[in-house]
Amino acid sequence: MRQPIPNTQGFLAGFGNPKPRLILVGEAPGETELTSHRPFSGRAGAKLALMLDVLGLTRADVFITVSFPRRPIRLNEKTQRVVNRPPTANEILADADLLDCELSRLPQVPLLLMGNTAINRLYQGRVSDYAGQIIHHTLKHKRDQQLMFTGAVRTFAVCAHPAALLYRKQTEQATLAQLSAIKAQLLEDFA
Repeated sequence: MRQPIPNTQGFLAGFGNPKPRLILVGEAPGETELTSHRPFSGRAGAKLALMLDVLGLTRADVFITVSFPRRPIRLNEKTQRVVNRPPTANEILADADLLDCELSRLPQVPLLLMGNTAINRLYQGRVSDYAGQIIHHTLKHKRDQQLMFTGAVRTFAVCAHPAALLYRKQTEQATLAQLSAIKAQLLEDFA
């Protein structure tokens, strides 16, 4: 049984096609995702649909998971509402075995790391360092209570998180163009 983690709510494991063409890795569930029990069911879900459309995919073609399976929360002092926040490194480490297990079941399927949290959980750097590139490298896995690069080389790409597309039209245009440019190479073995 999973231990409670302070300042978090709920739990959402990966969801989708058990034999996907692509694995999407995001940040953490939000309030809407915990209610629906489905990743990207909030406002960012519409932007995810645009991204998938550019790749020639639908939700039925992919497996969607997150870097941290619980909703990290904080109290907004101004509104007195509970709001989302990025997960901390310690929180991500606490539940790292779940993502590692999900990815180990699909070792040949390429990944799309969406947002800085996903990049730092599985690789390193920021979206701006790798957006629009195909990378072949080992991923970080939990070993001896830390995240380290281990295992076989995986194929993955990096892009902005779908929620980032909600706030800047330039981010949306750039992300969709980058995905269009890498589509064939990212999905070539899974057409």
